[in-house]
Amino acid sequence: MSQVASDLAALLPGKVVLPSEETYTTLTSSYFAQQGRLRPACYVLPSSPEDVSIAVKKLADTPDAVFAIRGGGRSWNPGAANIDGGVTIDMRNLNMVDVDEETSTASIGGGACFGDVHAVLGPKGLAIVGGRNDTLGVGGFLTGGGISMFSEERGFACDSVINMQIVLASGAIINANATENNDLFIALKGGQTNFGVVTRFDVRVFTQGPFWGGVVQYPSSANDAQLAAYEAVMSAETRDPHVAVEQSFLFHSGSVEEDAEGRHEYSCNLMYYTKPVVDAPALRPFMQIQPQGYSTMRLGTLQEFTGELTKYQPADKCLNFVTTTFRLVPGTGLSSKILSIWLDFTRKVHSGLPGVDLLSSLTFQPLPRQSTTPTSASSLGIPPDSHKETNRMLLLIANYWSSPEHTSAIEGAAQDAITAVDALTEAEGLGVPFRYLNYASKWQDPITAYGPDVVEELWRVSRKYDPSGVFQTKMPGGFKLPKCHFTSYLNYGCIKDAGKDG
Repeated sequence: MSQVASDLAALLPGKVVLPSEETYTTLTSSYFAQQGRLRPACYVLPSSPEDVSIAVKKLADTPDAVFAIRGGGRSWNPGAANIDGGVTIDMRNLNMVDVDEETSTASIGGGACFGDVHAVLGPKGLAIVGGRNDTLGVGGFLTGGGISMFSEERGFACDSVINMQIVLASGAIINANATENNDLFIALKGGQTNFGVVTRFDVRVFTQGPFWGGVVQYPSSANDAQLAAYEAVMSAETRDPHVAVEQSFLFHSGSVEEDAEGRHEYSCNLMYYTKPVVDAPALRPFMQIQPQGYSTMRLGTLQEFTGELTKYQPADKCLNFVTTTFRLVPGTGLSSKILSIWLDFTRKVHSGLPGVDLLSSLTFQPLPRQSTTPTSASSLGIPPDSHKETNRMLLLIANYWSSPEHTSAIEGAAQDAITAVDALTEAEGLGVPFRYLNYASKWQDPITAYGPDVVEELWRVSRKYDPSGVFQTKMPGGFKLPKCHFTSYLNYGCIKDAGKDG
């Protein structure tokens, strides 16, 4: 691999960083999660799509070369955005944001973070369906689907993408949109890193002024009232499309507010009404719950709200997410049962790992209704005109801790907890196969959950645009196309095995 690093340095002078350089340490330590801080043979920092093309073609043509792509660098799954011993293409210099107000379109570089986007669009009174955290990378977010404060009204973030510029394994730079390479365009919206490197996204913008929102914290004594309010608001078939609520229950060991047993349990809502309506009636079921630890509810801008969430995110931690999806049906008590499973998990970790500084959250939020705009077709397995997902809820368990020595135990316990949740929802007839890729853990299989027809189409697209399977074999990180239902097609597999369920 040292030879390919030397070759890349010759091809891209001044844009390759080796382990002996001080910048290498800076780049490695800039990953959000400790698990992302791997040791590549070199980093490549392209400043144009042509640079990406040169790097990808060289890596594709070099036997045994392996690589990873870094956008925002927030993935906690090892190898998804960095690689030990291989080449990491760090896209951070492709972070431009240009706005065409006449066509209501923003062109965003594949290495941009949402802080870059909000800084350009916000002063113009514009927004996109985008991330709620300024350090979140645009590329992984959009190709994984994307959930936003505006998703109730406007769907998944990828629904608003109208064009992608992509570098293929051959080095070709092409566009994918509704009329040009449309099959690739659809595949990229949910298929993430399986087809090429997206160097630019063209996305619809919309006018967005100040709106009502903020963070409200409640003590654990309010848990029942919290769940009742969420069920009442979110299970309504005529749910207000301007409401966005992430309801989280939190456990923190090692907190200054911990109880006699070293635990601190509470809940916290991120709540927004995306119109300038003070004390929005749609959010009153939550605002009426007392007592409240604190509230930041106010009229604010999107930049102010995302800045607030960015400020309080845990930093420099080990990280693990697990996710599932279920149907929210009033009167079943399902949410309360799920809360109990998660509380058992946190207490098990707390008692089994003395001294662990675990911050864990259990979050409920609605699965976005997919938009019906002409460019909203995606590979997520949700038909644009179905709207059957109205009462579908995403569940996320997020865990943060400091010491890598606790990683195996916490990840194993989290897997057990989400498996118990899945068993519960299936037993009650309320399970949903969909797994949101951007929340999925390394052992989960979100692409298979899109459904067999989608998977078969993704393999067809992969074979068409990447016939040698470069992005299946030489870029091993992230969620690859599942092979369990397919037999060999040429040398990497892509057709359904008739009569065999795998």
